[in-house]
Amino acid sequence: MLKIFRRIRQKLISKNSFRKYLVYAIGEIVLVVIGILIALQINNLNEDKKDRNFEIKMLSEIERTLETDKDYIQKMLKRLEKLDSTSNYFMELSKRNVLYHDSIFFKIFSLNRGISYYINSGPYQAVKSVGIDKISNDSLRNKLINFYDFDLPRYEDNFKHTNRNYREDIETLLKLLGDRYINNNNDINFIAYKNIPLNIFQQQEFLEILSNINWRSGSSKQIYKTTFEELENLIQEVKQEIKHD
Repeated sequence: MLKIFRRIRQKLISKNSFRKYLVYAIGEIVLVVIGILIALQINNLNEDKKDRNFEIKMLSEIERTLETDKDYIQKMLKRLEKLDSTSNYFMELSKRNVLYHDSIFFKIFSLNRGISYYINSGPYQAVKSVGIDKISNDSLRNKLINFYDFDLPRYEDNFKHTNRNYREDIETLLKLLGDRYINNNNDINFIAYKNIPLNIFQQQEFLEILSNINWRSGSSKQIYKTTFEELENLIQEVKQEIKHD
């Protein structure tokens, strides 16, 4: 192609046809410019494709994490349901003035059913580190920012505040159970208790523990449920964006 243009140029010069040569030169420049523009466009398309592939990869990671977090929240909600059931059980025993008996010893320890609040923001933080604008969908990007940077820290603080007296209540419960001793029967119950008060279910401290458990449980449930709803909405939006590819 270059040889053809060179021959045409040489013929025009040899014939001393300046006007035709000028037209030819302009045409050649136009062709070069068009070639450059096409090359730039192809390059831009390739870069856009790379950016989109990266975005899809990161959104897929975020989706998997959101799904895992949703399952975790569901497990915590089930754990709270069991804790509620146990505390209500002992409240009923208290109302009926039932005395302690060894058959319900292990049920008391189920009041020590711990709960936690943790949401994995790793994939989101990874996107932030390379530029949150990598997420091209403005609506989705803003919702992710709002959840991870604003809502999540608030939920975490609320959960910590709600459960701030958990350890203190458990220590009080252990004191109410009386003296501990080492069980030498080589069974699963290595630590055992003796002299557990028969009226433990009627003691004010025990009732306060049950009341605290119910309050913490109700408040924690609300935090979990609110989080669960946001996770579900984000999962749907992320899935739609991935399918939009």
